[in-house]
Amino acid sequence: MWTRFSLFLLFIAANVCPALRAQQVRVHGTVLTSNREPVEFATVLLLQAKDSSSVQATVADAQGAFSLRGVAPGTYQLRASFIGLVPKTQALVLVAGAVPPAITLQLAAMPQQLAEVQVTASRPRITQLPDRLILDVANTPLAAGYTTLEVLAKAPGVYVDPRSESVSLNGKGTMVVVDGKRTYLSGSELAAFLKSLGSQEIQKVELITSPGAKYDAEGPGGVINIITKKSLLDGTRGSLTLGSGGMTNSRQTAGISLNHKRGPLALYGGYTLAGRQTQVSEQAQLDYLAGPERAVTATHLLTSATPTRQLGHTFKAGLDWQASPKTSFNLYLRGLRTARTSTTEAATRLLHYPAAPDSVLTSHTDAHSNATQLASNLGLRQQLDSASTLTADLDYSYYESGQNNLVRNAFVTAQGEVPGYGLQLRNYLPKAIRIVAGQLDYERTLRLGKLELGAKHSYVTSENDARYELLRPEGWQDDALRTNFFSYQEHVSAAYATFAGKRRQLEYRVGLRLEQTNSVGYLHTTDAQARRSYLSLFPSVLLSRAVGKGDYLSLAYGRRIQRPSYQDLNPFIYFQDVYTYSQGNPFLRPEFTHALDLTYTLRSTYVVALGYSQTSDVIAWVTQREVPGSLVTQSRAENLNSQHQWTLTATVPVSPRKWWTVTNALQASYTTFLLRGVANAPRTVQGLAAVYSLSNDFVVPGGWNLSASGYFQSPLPSGVTQTRGQYSVNLGLQKKFRQDRLALRVLYNDVLRTARAVSLTEFDNLRSRSTYRWDSNFFSATLTYQLGNQKVKVANKSRSVTGDEESRIK
Repeated sequence: MWTRFSLFLLFIAANVCPALRAQQVRVHGTVLTSNREPVEFATVLLLQAKDSSSVQATVADAQGAFSLRGVAPGTYQLRASFIGLVPKTQALVLVAGAVPPAITLQLAAMPQQLAEVQVTASRPRITQLPDRLILDVANTPLAAGYTTLEVLAKAPGVYVDPRSESVSLNGKGTMVVVDGKRTYLSGSELAAFLKSLGSQEIQKVELITSPGAKYDAEGPGGVINIITKKSLLDGTRGSLTLGSGGMTNSRQTAGISLNHKRGPLALYGGYTLAGRQTQVSEQAQLDYLAGPERAVTATHLLTSATPTRQLGHTFKAGLDWQASPKTSFNLYLRGLRTARTSTTEAATRLLHYPAAPDSVLTSHTDAHSNATQLASNLGLRQQLDSASTLTADLDYSYYESGQNNLVRNAFVTAQGEVPGYGLQLRNYLPKAIRIVAGQLDYERTLRLGKLELGAKHSYVTSENDARYELLRPEGWQDDALRTNFFSYQEHVSAAYATFAGKRRQLEYRVGLRLEQTNSVGYLHTTDAQARRSYLSLFPSVLLSRAVGKGDYLSLAYGRRIQRPSYQDLNPFIYFQDVYTYSQGNPFLRPEFTHALDLTYTLRSTYVVALGYSQTSDVIAWVTQREVPGSLVTQSRAENLNSQHQWTLTATVPVSPRKWWTVTNALQASYTTFLLRGVANAPRTVQGLAAVYSLSNDFVVPGGWNLSASGYFQSPLPSGVTQTRGQYSVNLGLQKKFRQDRLALRVLYNDVLRTARAVSLTEFDNLRSRSTYRWDSNFFSATLTYQLGNQKVKVANKSRSVTGDEESRIK
């Protein structure tokens, strides 16, 4: 089926409207600074010469290279621009039958004295390319006061689970990178890092739904690339950021960034201190069912509230050294230290409980945790000749955390507390993860296109300790039933090949990646082992062909993998109270996804995409009764049978006035989860879902920029549960002072206080409904001041090769 369907769509893409495209050509080149350094992510516009109307637009890659496909013969202007540099415009005449040569656009330094500029229009917030969607962050009032995690939650197709704070793209797991460098984190650790990175540091976010074979195959939904702000000229500069806000709770941020470049050496560093006080709460009802008629035999009403105080220290440091015209080195170090204190007050009211009517189980938990994240990269780039380049990277990452919990339970009836039923428990949960990875990449430009070859090997060790003690009349004693030690080792070896070229107006990129995974999980307490070894192939294809002036059709296919996170594999038992606990699963299998996407772009602006994906062995957390007849519920990581999903996305930006820009984004999907392997669950969970987001950006007199944005999410299926719909409205404004050195940004998030997560689960013997609320309603104000010379280059961020392994840390 897959082969026939793929060939059918390839035939359409290769043959549609050949007469219209026979004379169209490809315009390509490079954007450089005046000292011939690449301008990463520069904006390139193709304009009509007669009226400067836009024909096509694109963004240069990390080497400053750009490409515009399907351009008809005629007279044009080619314009390149980037923040802090003087835009460059070059006349361009295209003749039918003639292949234009590569074009070099050099951007000079912005003059020291800047005249006041009256802004009359807003830049587009969303740009669509054949394999990715680019979200502009820096040029909106919402570019400060948010964390990066909150920015991602507002991106089209991105969903951040409010409970776990895990990030997914188009309903599937994703790989997160920063400036092309993997973060090596996932789950709570990734969330902590993204919350420590302020939105004022972000330039753009790329949602790469069709990554090539050069990327690790991890992440069925694709890759999220967070591009931080940078400028490109010699000198010394920096920025100072101060922010504060809150509503019920508060948040504070203070940070400094310094960069220096002179000649071939660039140094950079930064530090951010972020404090947050938050509170989450949950109300849930669990009905225990029995018999074919599913009669309610017992009901638990659960309530909990957890206020948390967190302080995070984030730092980065690095250097880029251009040792010779053909040789460059880079060194990068990133770290995060967090300390968190929380108190959870929970109560479980027991109904239909004959032994103790109107009884309540109370739980009080004091938690203290510390975590340290370190990531480093050493890279070499060597130009072998005019057509080939060799790149080598060595990465080392380390994560360490420790958590102390003190849990006090009490069982209370109408007569008071019942002696002997209360449980007092304390534990210490240290965790350590180390990742070492090396990668070698070779690129060569051939007559017919570009060839890329590469290899990678990674080694991961994870150690999870759990030490539990129970309070008995004679004092604290070891709890042998809960104390445990779990270790995990994993080797992943990979090799890939990619070729990109053009044939008869059809641009293509084909790739194949091979990954061999060997792992062993060892539960020391019971001397139990879980070994895995599997070899996987990951093909990828991207085709793109112009079908008109500024219109093109692209087709993408890829196979990807989602390995279980290290915490998903950990079989430790974590108790909330005597009726509720969670547990990992060392026998989890990885999930594999086939994805096919057909995208049509009109006038380089309006986008419609149709996609289909099929995922096997979907990893999900399932909550159900421990054994039939028991009132104890267990949450456990499981493999669902499969997921089938059709998606339709549309992006429509419009400008009703020069001072008003509206961005509309819609994502609709029909998803079916097959659950035949999950006991007592329905055979399928399916449904239609849609998310519509709207952003209005205004430029008003006096230099103020205003923004009003929001989203509506319909009910949607998610694994074994159904999630109810929700909506939210946000406001923001910004103003710059002192020749644009000082920027004030103010925002008000979730104005109507409507954001919450309501989930429903329906099993044969258990029914649950849960409402989860978090600190979505807040006000914040942020000041950013630019220090020193504003014409300095922030060193190019190095690539990371341990990211796919680190992204599974939870």
